[in-house]
Amino acid sequence: MAWLAVNGNGDEIISPQKPTRGWGKQWEYSEEVWCEGECGSAEIVIMLPRGSIYKLVGKELTWNDEPIEVI
Repeated sequence: MAWLAVNGNGDEIISPQKPTRGWGKQWEYSEEVWCEGECGSAEIVIMLPRGSIYKLVGKELTWNDEPIEVI
């Protein structure tokens, strides 16, 4: 499963889990990452080319919309 959303500046993102609204009108999702020697959280959000969300789901999204889940 994946989640699609649009940041306040129009950037489209995809995330493995439902993102939350962050500072600066950006969606955020982080996950604990275990590494050899150190561990911490890592931002896991991938930027998509503009227009990708419409091509995938046939719907325009804006910052005001909640993220949508795609299966």
